[in-house]
Amino acid sequence: MAPRKHVTLTLDQKIEIIKLMENGQNYGMIAEKYGIGKSTVGDIKKNKEKIMKFVSTTERGPGTRKTLKEPENLVLENALFIWFMQQRRRHIPISGEIICEKARLFHREITKQEDGFTASRGWLDNFKHRHGIRRLKITGEKLSCDEASIEPFRNELQRVINENNLDLEQIYNADESGLFWRMLPEHTLTSSHEKNAPGRKMIKARIIFMPCANASGTHKLPLLVIRTAQKPRAFKSVNLPVYYRGQKNAWATRVLFLDWFQKQFVPVVCEHLLNVNLPPKALLLLDNCPGHPSAEELRSDDGNIFAMFLPPNTTALIQPMDQNVIQNIKLNYRKSLLVNVLADPVHGENLIDALKAINLKDAVFSLVNCWKLVPPMLIKKSWKHLLPFQTENKIDEVVEINDIQISTLINQIQKTCTNKMSDSQAQEWACRGADEDLANHEILTDDQILQIAAKEDDIDDEDESGSISTSKVSPSEAVNALNTVLQWAEDENMDSTDILL
Repeated sequence: MAPRKHVTLTLDQKIEIIKLMENGQNYGMIAEKYGIGKSTVGDIKKNKEKIMKFVSTTERGPGTRKTLKEPENLVLENALFIWFMQQRRRHIPISGEIICEKARLFHREITKQEDGFTASRGWLDNFKHRHGIRRLKITGEKLSCDEASIEPFRNELQRVINENNLDLEQIYNADESGLFWRMLPEHTLTSSHEKNAPGRKMIKARIIFMPCANASGTHKLPLLVIRTAQKPRAFKSVNLPVYYRGQKNAWATRVLFLDWFQKQFVPVVCEHLLNVNLPPKALLLLDNCPGHPSAEELRSDDGNIFAMFLPPNTTALIQPMDQNVIQNIKLNYRKSLLVNVLADPVHGENLIDALKAINLKDAVFSLVNCWKLVPPMLIKKSWKHLLPFQTENKIDEVVEINDIQISTLINQIQKTCTNKMSDSQAQEWACRGADEDLANHEILTDDQILQIAAKEDDIDDEDESGSISTSKVSPSEAVNALNTVLQWAEDENMDSTDILL
């Protein structure tokens, strides 16, 4: 018998093997398919977490890369990739020479030396190869909304819907948004003699969340939530009501999105459609975010569930989740945050301590509840700019949305502060757009990027909160706590239902 020819697998192939193992495929069958030994399959399973974590940091997957070998200057590499992805998300065109020049700048900052690193063409090719960067130039800069492309896209979308015989129940939209889950209005955190608000680093703790729902408003998928830590301490022994994933920069990368599509979207949507007696066919509409996989990759094995991309620079006008759905979630979340801070007995002495008491688990469960509170009719109405002919006879022109009054809550917090917020300022803070928080607060400086890059090896041990209590709460303690909160709400002349947000 001739010896087996040596095969070196790419990281993409190793990911395929991991998925086959997760689906219960036999080791022998996998080994035969890829021309490798069973022991190699076992080694891939042992290194599963390391492989998936590494691939999640690439922009568009590992490409043809075969090893997990780290670069010589890991801090430089990490800093440059963080900077690169930040430019991508701001839709700033980047050339190879710009990357090389930035690499030289970072090298001078790290080593405090002017020479010793040339950032050659070969180095650039290796950098792109290591991080799965398939193209550098961004074809569309961040422009004003392109209304001219909307009508042709509507016609194409209608053609796809008719061709596949899709109902509103089978058409979905998903969109990511950033949330600073501990951030109060800045005026409430700065006294008259302070130049800056204290506790800035802790307050800027950020997560990415992604709501996804169908055009009929009848099916909301569990939120996708992304944070830096793979296994946050706050989640210990907790059954999460979201699809949580860790990524070192808390970004929705191609690999994370593809993982969500295959493991969450496809099976959950199939189950829902079968329950409502519809064939398991669905269309997912997405924007042109650089972190999204291609339409060819976003397709179920049978091809019946697939994705379609909105035209560039049109999401503010026609993307359903951007038409007050995400804003409604954030509005409810911020109200809930204010209520929690006011209910904390220490808030009168120190707002930062009150915010520290809120951990990532609290934020996630509150966010889930806010997603549940989004009215189905609001979701239906959010599609009217994209599917005017499909929805015009199926929704009322006026959608009743619970008026979320937060001025009372803001005023309660302001009692402890020197700087006051007007009602208009409070409303502007609460209704801030879906991604405005990130645009205003999350543009990292070079120094911040280098600090993050230098400690990325410790990111998995990040403590998302202060002390996490693991003691079990008794039923009597829970009832007493609830009664205390309701009594507080009554004393403050607040509607007790606000506490349940």
